Amino acid sequence: MVRFKALIKRNQLVDTLINLRGNARACVYTEPLWGIPTTLYLPLVAKYMEALGLTPLQIGIVATLSILSQMVFAPLSGAITDKFGRRWTTTIVDAIAWCLPLLIWMGAQGFGWFVVAALLNGTWRITENSWGLLMVEDAPAAQLVNIYALANIAGLISGFVAPLTSILVARHSLVSTMRALYLFAAVSIGIKIIILHFMVKETEIGEQKKAELKGKHFRHALQGSMKVLRHMFSKRPLMLVLGIISCVMVIRSATDNFWPLFITGSLGIAEESLPLLSGLRSLAMLAAFFVLAPRIQPQRFHRPLQLGLVIMAALHLVLFLLPAGSGWVVFPGVVAEALALSMLIPLFSSLQMLLMDKVEKARMFGFSLAFCLMVTAPFGTINGLLSKWNLALPMLLSAALAVLALYFVHLLKKSLEHVRLDEA
Repeated sequence: MVRFKALIKRNQLVDTLINLRGNARACVYTEPLWGIPTTLYLPLVAKYMEALGLTPLQIGIVATLSILSQMVFAPLSGAITDKFGRRWTTTIVDAIAWCLPLLIWMGAQGFGWFVVAALLNGTWRITENSWGLLMVEDAPAAQLVNIYALANIAGLISGFVAPLTSILVARHSLVSTMRALYLFAAVSIGIKIIILHFMVKETEIGEQKKAELKGKHFRHALQGSMKVLRHMFSKRPLMLVLGIISCVMVIRSATDNFWPLFITGSLGIAEESLPLLSGLRSLAMLAAFFVLAPRIQPQRFHRPLQLGLVIMAALHLVLFLLPAGSGWVVFPGVVAEALALSMLIPLFSSLQMLLMDKVEKARMFGFSLAFCLMVTAPFGTINGLLSKWNLALPMLLSAALAVLALYFVHLLKKSLEHVRLDEA
């Protein structure tokens, strides 16, 4: 026990968590109030839509509309964040993007309800920008990987309570369980919004941008956007990172929306096992983050990125090739996916932040989100059509996209071979 405590104290991630200050501390410490309820209902969303009469194609259309909504708001997120400030933008948009859709999902009766909720929920891309800048804009660059890892860990602790969802599904109907989880999520996130608002302060660059735009029309916040956009497209390393992010976004969308249909429809996994699998993924990622994140450095990004993507490609190819009734393979597959994501998520988030301009970070972050969403938007409907023909086909597409992302990592390594990332 003494050795274990000493090991924990020496862990850089634990050290960062203990010594976090300011906005980073507030953002990380309140994140479980969003992460836990969201992770609890997420594994059952596709089955919930199916139970309310939605077809695989309609589920794919909802996924595409959600991405299209995000694509509309993402390029505006930088201007909105600069005009109204990181703090107030996060507070107001979080309520619109999460509390309102959660209440609509809770009372959903059919396809139209999910369409409206998806369009509203797409505004979360605004607060992803403002909240992300609140968290890291004033933080030391050397802590970025650890801060992003901690932000993800804050949501992963839901793995400890995932069995509760399985018990509820076993004892009650899927629909009634989901309605209760959505209500719980709306209340929890509402509390988080209020607490965070009073714990954070506007960032230094945020104050500067607000002062520049004070008393001016919103269109002034948009001036120079084309110049920022052209500059973004001229940054080859950043565009390669966005290519990697786009591939992983499509893979994760397939995992959220079509993987549950595949493993319950083809591999014989019971519905009540889905929360347990989600909990296993969360706990595996939690352990992997603490072990791997302190050892990951953006300057030596290529090996962990390559390893993570190789795991993703192999995993989804194996899922595609599995014969019916091979459900046991899903359990080690979930652990392998967790290992891959624990390397990919903090790394490409850190690379993206380091490669963007410091002064125009809000707008460039918004445009980069819009680019990724524009690329990924059609894949919700594409995966819906593939799933209609064969439930395993979205897994094959995910494997192919992981291989494409590996090629982007190869090009990125060559582009940054003689570049220090803190000077990129």
